[in-house]
Amino acid sequence: MKKYAIIILFALACHGLPAQEWVVSVEGEWFFDLRDMISVDEGEYVLGIGCTRSNNGYVAKVAKDGDYLYREVHLPGMILDYFTAVQLDNGNYMAFGVCDDSLCDYHYQKYLRVDVFDDQLEFVSSRMYDVDDDFFDCIAFPRDGLCMRSIVSRNGTPVLAARLSYPEETIYGTNYHGAVRFYEFDDLGDTIRAVDNPLNLAQVGTIKKITYEPHSDNLMMVVKGGNYGYDTGSPGVFVVDADLNIVAHQSMLHLGGASSISDNACEGRWFDGDRIMMDCKQYIGSHFTYHTLYIVDSALRVYADLRLPPYDTCAWVPEGTNTAYVNDSTIFAVSCSANNLFFGDEQQLNVMLVDKHLNLLGRKVFKNDDVISYPSSPATFNDGGCAFFVFSNNGLHYPGDPFRKYAVMKIRREDIVITWDVVNETETKPMSVAYPNPTKDIINIPIGETKINKARLQIFDMKGAKCLDCAITKQGNLISLNVQNLETGSYVYHIVSNDIIISVGKFVKQ
Repeated sequence: MKKYAIIILFALACHGLPAQEWVVSVEGEWFFDLRDMISVDEGEYVLGIGCTRSNNGYVAKVAKDGDYLYREVHLPGMILDYFTAVQLDNGNYMAFGVCDDSLCDYHYQKYLRVDVFDDQLEFVSSRMYDVDDDFFDCIAFPRDGLCMRSIVSRNGTPVLAARLSYPEETIYGTNYHGAVRFYEFDDLGDTIRAVDNPLNLAQVGTIKKITYEPHSDNLMMVVKGGNYGYDTGSPGVFVVDADLNIVAHQSMLHLGGASSISDNACEGRWFDGDRIMMDCKQYIGSHFTYHTLYIVDSALRVYADLRLPPYDTCAWVPEGTNTAYVNDSTIFAVSCSANNLFFGDEQQLNVMLVDKHLNLLGRKVFKNDDVISYPSSPATFNDGGCAFFVFSNNGLHYPGDPFRKYAVMKIRREDIVITWDVVNETETKPMSVAYPNPTKDIINIPIGETKINKARLQIFDMKGAKCLDCAITKQGNLISLNVQNLETGSYVYHIVSNDIIISVGKFVKQ
């Protein structure tokens, strides 16, 4: 089935947002979800996978001009929900989901479903695997439903990390703990191998992302802590070797100054060979959440961090990671926010542009007469556009809502106006004030009473390109620099010591 884009004027859809490229309305019921979105066909398309309220699997292929194909997969007498997908080396798409008898409890399903589609979303093959065995009982959904993630291995085979569940009897009834089984498949979805990792994994609540470690064939599996229905446990990163065995675990609880971390994920793109973008939803107390980006290495050493706006309302991270790459220097980040933790009024969708050094370049806020809520993980096209799935409604987030509307939205890199009015408002790094600002030639930069011989000054332009990187050899608290050769525009500078940003600032070159 083929559907053409519906271009919605911003005067009707999003007040005061004339720069958005398009919105594609999705024909769904009052409940509809895209669990994951990935860039495919070298960025010509984005593939979205999920489910409908009728318990059918859903696959959509969206072109960068807004045209899209979709397929709704119905299994007679069964429910089906896709969670993750990869593109194979032969160009086909492999989608992974769960299914079971339609009369079963929706949160406990016993079958893993593997479907392969061609570029027109026609079936190539289908496989079904029973996970009810001597150890596991079912696939029990965590609260946010992300029970599996996939990746293409170094040798081109798809690998799936699935959070399977095993029962434990308690005085309160049966509690389903989460453990991990890794699968490796061939191009038709037949199992090459399956490896269980059942020990000491009660803290695995949600699999957010799997990606590769730097300089090795090991995988990193990023998880949210806790069992079904709870956020307890230690979220972090599990290291998986080439034999699909978990060999190490790094906790993320030491990141930032929050009282706890609920959600965390990673984009999977490494900077300078050994660093990765990580995003976290963090708590202050029990009723306020905010969203922070980190650049870390495989040992979770933090090299830079940025708390994303808005700063006065609670923010939610999409399912999976909330970041997508525009190019080698800039990243999109999306979030939903409201005035309280429990879906308050004044909800909005935030789309932010960040450079790879975690400078916030600008953002755009989406609001309309209805509530825009919960974007999916974003994915990018090869034209610099970013696509994500959202739904909006004019009622509560429960059955019986008057209506919900669903859409795939696209915004381009150039649609976000570069501004410094929201840059570094987090106070996570000390700010310094350069002067004169603006300047035509000499800029004076406070560096503090540093006596660190390894300190460096780095200057970046608005695209994130590094314009200067020099050692600070002068003792004292101020350096003067001639920037006459820089082009007219805005710049940000970092004072760096031992690869850690210790101070930031900005200036304008006239």
